[in-house]
Amino acid sequence: MRVPYYESRLVEIRFTDWQRTPKVFVDGPKESPHRYPDGSLCMWYPQDPPEQKWVFDDGLLVLLNYIQAHLFREAWWHEKGEWLGPEAPHTPPKESVMEADERDCDQPDLRRRTTSR
Repeated sequence: MRVPYYESRLVEIRFTDWQRTPKVFVDGPKESPHRYPDGSLCMWYPQDPPEQKWVFDDGLLVLLNYIQAHLFREAWWHEKGEWLGPEAPHTPPKESVMEADERDCDQPDLRRRTTSR
């Protein structure tokens, strides 16, 4: 994929386990403040409303645009040390995790099986 003003990257988009949200992997530098532990790109906050993230019905072209913008931000971050664009918290406050665990203790949380940071 062409990254404006930076080196092009090879992109792999994986839809696994019937998920409608892909995991996206790219070649090149892996260190980034917006990558999951498995190296896939963290392009939006999972709890964002649909209009603030890619959803399956948006189609491939929109997903490719998200990927290209993310790769540009990563390259800029490597060069300048600042992240361009919005950022979401990567770890919730301890109290909210405990409250959620207490609230959901009787119901399985399938989200925990699909992705992790």
